[in-house]
Amino acid sequence: MANQNIRTPRFYTDITSFLMSRGSSQSNLIDVKSTGGSGATATRGIQTGSEAELFDMRPLNKVDFDTSGDTDSQVLIALDASDFKKSYIAILNHNLVSAAGKIRIFAGDHSTDVDTVDGTACETADVNWATEVDAGNVVEVVNADTITKATDSKSFVIEPATDGSTIVRFDETSLRYWGIQFEGNTTNTGAATDGTWGSTDLFVANIMIGEYYDMPHAPDLAVKRSIIYDHVDVQESSGGQRFGNMVSKGRTGTTTTKSPFNNASYNNKVYGGRLAFDMSFSYLASTDLMPARYHDSNTTDDAVVEDVWNKTNGPQLPFIFSIDKDSEGHNAESEHIFARFAQNSLDMSQVALDTFNISMRIEEEF
Repeated sequence: MANQNIRTPRFYTDITSFLMSRGSSQSNLIDVKSTGGSGATATRGIQTGSEAELFDMRPLNKVDFDTSGDTDSQVLIALDASDFKKSYIAILNHNLVSAAGKIRIFAGDHSTDVDTVDGTACETADVNWATEVDAGNVVEVVNADTITKATDSKSFVIEPATDGSTIVRFDETSLRYWGIQFEGNTTNTGAATDGTWGSTDLFVANIMIGEYYDMPHAPDLAVKRSIIYDHVDVQESSGGQRFGNMVSKGRTGTTTTKSPFNNASYNNKVYGGRLAFDMSFSYLASTDLMPARYHDSNTTDDAVVEDVWNKTNGPQLPFIFSIDKDSEGHNAESEHIFARFAQNSLDMSQVALDTFNISMRIEEEF
């Protein structure tokens, strides 16, 4: 979509960072397999960084793996995502094309389902990914150009077209355990089987998994969109001479790292500043705004407070924001930002019986 036209927004919130913010132990949620060895069943552990940094919501903080040291190995990350609903996975700031890699996804209702490479321990009774892919239920949102079902139907494989950020969505499920595997792509491009890595080591900055939420309708027409250079300090000398100092221009784009949803490989090709949106939504039904009950979390509810405001702890945790839920596929990066709420309070004004107006300020995060 051209010119960043605003339609119906979508929010992608992250379950793992939310659970850790509420006291869940990282060691119980994340397991990067590092059994070593060589051959097609080997996994590669972290070379620089840590498990926690894969989920720290800092997409320029890269974690790398020694994939060049064993080119037919895999990087397997096993997640316990609790009983919350999931409908997307995002991999931010990766170099899968340069490293000659791809992504395999699988899931199950037992922790042992995601302990082995390629998802061989999974059960198609939990989810049959061949059926899901064939039905068009596994969809490229951003940079997931080739999606292939595995022959055993226990997983699907994503081939990004470029280094950068990737989002894929699928039918909503409450399956608890998820395997996100990075594997080589050389020698079998386009196939849902393990290939080999190239000579460049894999890095990944951030992994997100959770449920996306679409607003019930588009915001009111008086949307304010801003591009803010808030890291520019202008000073004036006693003689009236003014000069500026820019601590940060905003997004980063180099041949080795990219801010989320930026495809440029050189900083002089990056649009600077911080995107911000002030938007209001009128006449939201109370069922779209608040969960059915407020004395404990109901993961089956679909509502702004349940799926967005609560999952980010207000302004604490970043999220992925799309200004148009229907902008998916080629060049969809333009409609997505990595963002957080720039407000401490979600104010709800009742305007009719069981009907409310709300306002949001959303700012891009670097």
